[in-house]
Amino acid sequence: MNLLVATLAAPLATAAVGAVPGPRRPKEAVLLGGLAATLALSLATARRYLGGETPVAFGAALRVDGLSALVLVLTAFVGLLSGIYSVGYLERNERSGFVSPKQRTELAALVPAYLAAMLLVCVSNNLGVLWIAVEATTLASVFLVAFPNRDTSLEAAWKFLVLGSVGLAFALFGTVLLFAAGGGMLGESTSALDWTKFMAHARTLHPFTVKLAVVFLVIGYGTKAGLAPMHTWKPDAYREAPSPAGVLMAVGMMNCSLYALLRVHLVSRAALGPEFSGRLLLGLGLLSVLVATPFILVQWNLKRLLAYSSVEHVGIIAIGLGLGGEVAVFGALLHMTYHSFAKPVAFFSAGTLAQLHRSSDLDAIGRGTLGRTPVASGLLLLATLMVTGSPPFGLFWSEMTILRAGFAGPHLAAVAIFLAALVVLFCGFFYQVGRLTLGPDTRPADRPTAPERLDLAMGTTLGAAAIAVLSGFSLPGALLSLVHAAVRVVEGS
Repeated sequence: MNLLVATLAAPLATAAVGAVPGPRRPKEAVLLGGLAATLALSLATARRYLGGETPVAFGAALRVDGLSALVLVLTAFVGLLSGIYSVGYLERNERSGFVSPKQRTELAALVPAYLAAMLLVCVSNNLGVLWIAVEATTLASVFLVAFPNRDTSLEAAWKFLVLGSVGLAFALFGTVLLFAAGGGMLGESTSALDWTKFMAHARTLHPFTVKLAVVFLVIGYGTKAGLAPMHTWKPDAYREAPSPAGVLMAVGMMNCSLYALLRVHLVSRAALGPEFSGRLLLGLGLLSVLVATPFILVQWNLKRLLAYSSVEHVGIIAIGLGLGGEVAVFGALLHMTYHSFAKPVAFFSAGTLAQLHRSSDLDAIGRGTLGRTPVASGLLLLATLMVTGSPPFGLFWSEMTILRAGFAGPHLAAVAIFLAALVVLFCGFFYQVGRLTLGPDTRPADRPTAPERLDLAMGTTLGAAAIAVLSGFSLPGALLSLVHAAVRVVEGS
């Protein structure tokens, strides 16, 4: 079997087995084995690319280059972490009586199915296939948001479905316009939507139609990425989705949406020059960082706090891509990589605190959690240091790289505003997490906290934290090579 096809088939087969009711332990073994195989196949695909090959499947509809390989590996890695954590997460909820066998079967099928759709996004060379894959991620994530089966979760799922569908309608219209910009020169077969074909004929595309297409595509895929002002689905969806699904949305889906935006950006740059789509990304990225700032300062829910953190980080990456140039793009893709390591620690530790206190609302959890749940609270503090870009962790270096490139370029005012917002975001996030974890215990006596256990979920969080900390000091050479390969794709060098 083609290696690329096998990479996509592994999570699909895992989802198919997970959807069949059966004994818990064998199904958990299938889930973890399938997700581990998916990561191994993704690494083999990336290694084959680094070895000089270009993995393809179904003609040229699926194709792996440096950008695809980087996002593929990061997504598969987060998928495996999510799967391992979900086993311990469900065991905790099962002990509390919050999860039925039917729900356990649903999650065992939805997590790998969601991962399969995201991996298809990562390797899509055809813009039509890309749109279909993003639509598939929407369908899977709607069920994950609705998983708790509460009124609030159903409302959040409906809101996500409506906004996601509107965004995808914009993306579909933009894809049609981009095809129309070719004036028939791209052919009439399905290969006419191949990204490589658009790049080859970029100079012959109709400029005004390309501009319209780019605007619609950026709005469409920007909605999925959570760029402001299309971010409003994120806080409710993150609050209601189970933590294993939340981390897939916060990391995997964000990376895949940025992948789609980058493909559009590269076509626009080849057809129109770097200014048009670059300014769009820079403006939306700066707006995202600015929008996240006040909502982090006044946040009342732990998972919603992480949602606005994701709005901030997708904005930072968009700013780096919008600034352009090899240094800024390297900083943006490095930020994507480090964020993929740091955000799971934040989601898993926050999910553990929410489970132990039976709520993710800050007032319901109460202050002084470090005394009641020291391991989960300590991990949340560590995650806070990482996601706020504190030295010496990885996101500090990526943010400094983007700022260095920005201050060396022509957008000094925008970069200065960006820097000021980063300082406020740093203080705001630390204020919220500090008042939760530190200080005297304010939890009501009639709401006892469940005791911490070193179970699989906690072990996954500790392992993810170790990986995130070590990555800040030294990225594996092969992964760093993938980052550089992705930069070469974006910069065309």
